[in-house]
Amino acid sequence: MLKPIKKTAVLGFVDRVCEKAVSGWSLSPYVIVMVNGQERCRLACSRYREDVKTAGLSLCGNVGFYQKLVLAHGDVVRVVTQQGVPLRHSPWLFRDSQRGDWLPMTLSHQHAEYNAVAELPSQLSVEGFQPLFGQSGRRVAGAVLQVANQAPVVVRFDVDHAAHTNVMQLYDKIIKPRQLAAPLLLTALPQKGSILQVFAYQQGVTLDKIGNGWEEWVPMVMAQLLTLQQAGVAERGSLKRRASRLRSLLYKLFPLVFAQALRENFNKRELAFLLVLVRITARLPRVLSHGDLHRNNVLIDTQQRQVALIDWDRWGYLPLGFDAALLLRGLPWHAVEPLVGKNVEQQLGAFVFTYLFQCLDVVNFARSEEAALLRARIYELYKQLKPDAAKSK
Repeated sequence: MLKPIKKTAVLGFVDRVCEKAVSGWSLSPYVIVMVNGQERCRLACSRYREDVKTAGLSLCGNVGFYQKLVLAHGDVVRVVTQQGVPLRHSPWLFRDSQRGDWLPMTLSHQHAEYNAVAELPSQLSVEGFQPLFGQSGRRVAGAVLQVANQAPVVVRFDVDHAAHTNVMQLYDKIIKPRQLAAPLLLTALPQKGSILQVFAYQQGVTLDKIGNGWEEWVPMVMAQLLTLQQAGVAERGSLKRRASRLRSLLYKLFPLVFAQALRENFNKRELAFLLVLVRITARLPRVLSHGDLHRNNVLIDTQQRQVALIDWDRWGYLPLGFDAALLLRGLPWHAVEPLVGKNVEQQLGAFVFTYLFQCLDVVNFARSEEAALLRARIYELYKQLKPDAAKSK
């Protein structure tokens, strides 16, 4: 039996950008390298990559690319497929090691990527900045600012008014009173039809960048989620989320999985199981959730042994287990179980969403032995839940 080829959430990775070269791999036939928004070259993805083949992401392994580049301090390198889809780790900010981490404000007027920094309000006396990128946007999503005579701050650009109202409400009613581990929201400034949010700078690196052993930080994150859920029970009547374009991935998840099922020609039994998952999700308790808790939204301060959760725009009352499954996305279900605790409903929710994420991330996952074992575990937990669910009716 042929080993199935895994499908990643993106079509490749940028491995490294240095002063003289860019390298990585992609399942696309070729990639486009852009520097500061301008196309620099097109590269065929044909170099042999043993690591990609061993990981089960390519049958032949001929997916690598490499190209010499000449870069200057502050240049932004984007590597995208021919359809314009960015590879993982793109965009990549190149910094000259001799010039430090901070970019001069003069640079913000030279690159279109930094226009948002150039438009900062005059009341912020900024001496330098470090851009924070979104995955696909042309403008930076935010920046760390070196402000005269005070500690650095983090700003988020182009926040719509409804999204800002939602975040302010959560901070006022939940995050501040319960002292959740999150950067302080210092102020908000109006800016051309949107809001500029200013947060206290939080020391640390994202959980995604911790590398091997990142799972050891999960219990600290789970403790924060428990505090959030308990606070959500007390404030359920007073928290009113306004309609916003920023909604949790949950609302796209089932449509995406059903579309994937049709593309992969799921049989009737597999489609029926997806409908079972819909029913289970409807029975799970709704708890106050972060809503976007992927590992890039968890900051780890390894020196102080602390965690902080960032980017609260997509909070809401979501099924128990969703946050945990998103945080642990990519782990096999048997590795998820010991990390989510012993609460049956939380385990069930985490497994339901783990199954759905695996359907999206791994080709033909539903037909694998791993999926069969996970389905059996979900049914086992669901039988434990059903009597309680019946009593509540």
